[in-house]
Amino acid sequence: MKKALFIFGGVLCFVLSTAYGQRKCGIEDLKAAMIAKDPSWADKFEQQRASLQGIADNYLQAHSSSAAKTTDVSAIPVIFHIMVDADQLAQMGGYAGIAIRCDSQIAVLNRDYNRQNADSVNIPSGWKSRYGNVGIHFALAHTQPIGWGTPGYEVLLLPTPALTTPLTPAGFYVDAYGDYSSAKSTSSGGLDAWDVTKYLNVWCFCYADATGNLGLSYPKSYTTPTTLNDEGVTITYLALGTTSNAIDLIFPPAGQYNEGRTLTHEIGHFFEIWHTWGDDGGGCPWGSGADDGIADTPPESNHKYGIPTDTIPGGTVYDACKDSSGVLMQPIGVSTLDYMNYTDDPAMCLFTVQQAAVMASMVAPGGESYSLTQNPSLLLWPADAGVTPVGMNENLNISPNPSSGAINVSFTSTTDQLKQLTVANLLGQQVYSRQITGTPQDVYSIDLSAMSKGIYFVKCNFASGNNITRKILLQ
Repeated sequence: MKKALFIFGGVLCFVLSTAYGQRKCGIEDLKAAMIAKDPSWADKFEQQRASLQGIADNYLQAHSSSAAKTTDVSAIPVIFHIMVDADQLAQMGGYAGIAIRCDSQIAVLNRDYNRQNADSVNIPSGWKSRYGNVGIHFALAHTQPIGWGTPGYEVLLLPTPALTTPLTPAGFYVDAYGDYSSAKSTSSGGLDAWDVTKYLNVWCFCYADATGNLGLSYPKSYTTPTTLNDEGVTITYLALGTTSNAIDLIFPPAGQYNEGRTLTHEIGHFFEIWHTWGDDGGGCPWGSGADDGIADTPPESNHKYGIPTDTIPGGTVYDACKDSSGVLMQPIGVSTLDYMNYTDDPAMCLFTVQQAAVMASMVAPGGESYSLTQNPSLLLWPADAGVTPVGMNENLNISPNPSSGAINVSFTSTTDQLKQLTVANLLGQQVYSRQITGTPQDVYSIDLSAMSKGIYFVKCNFASGNNITRKILLQ
């Protein structure tokens, strides 16, 4: 049986993906695993939750002159680390589909976090005043930590079937700690985080352990000295972005999770807000249960699924925490339409004002994620794709640039000899290679007219082992 699973790993993951019937977020499991490993975390979690209302109040008071927009910061650079096998790549629409998904996901985040989502017209009248503007903006990173360009995502094409552990057929098993750390390390078959103080890292892959998780956030408050590079978000690969791919009509049934709201939800956790029902398994805060620590999300006994029907004028639905000692505790219902509930993507359409304030405080000066907003240069394509190594005298010129396909590479050198010219696309795939032999020339011509329009990288390798890389645009 184990052998069969390896042979049909890609199929297995897809079958499990189609079985998602109800949203599940892995942060509850991660919290439980952290407490099991170190019981002192239980108090830390409760202290953090208890502090949220104070954080919201202080932030709103400090920004009371701008009620509609709680903060104004630079966009956060987002890098998507995508790990899929050939079958999963096809399910995502190929490399072109990945680009569409990443672009559309950023658009969803910017609408949802800035009160610009069109489905806000569905907010019942009783909730209109609680519709909050987080004021955080996101953009694809276009400069790598080493200074080269990036489309804002990198793709690791997994073997089919995967043959080594902890990499499993078509994805990663959750490890004993519950955080999918194997997906975040090249040494264990995944992709390393980029500098977590500058980039918001999002890993996309198949949760092959069949827990039903759609996503998992690892916020800064969860990290320890040994898990700093786990900070970020993971989501199942088919919940990335919004597309009209036929596969999206299959995963999950009825298009429950293909509007990009899985990442909206998980980034909410990344900025330290909880599920609206308090992750207490069905209790009420005045009994044995807990709360999310935020006043303008009504008490709620447990998560809500699907697309709930309004049952009271201007509100949503009541649940078991409707009353406390005869006092109506849910005058406008419970927050089924909140991004931090478990309802389907089409049912989610708001963060509350105080949820927004907590998140905005995290990127304000002094906030734990403030550094993410301080790197606007990472959102721009670098003027140069690489840096000339120290000690080299190459005067490299590539022209014309932009080009329709034919380019000339010329340089002068008194210290080294050109040995190879290569050209790679944005995904790092080599599309041209030429070994340089014989008498050195002043100009080398390359014909890329058969290549698709876009950005490419020309790399010159020298006899000394040094290299220079430059960005070119084909149009």
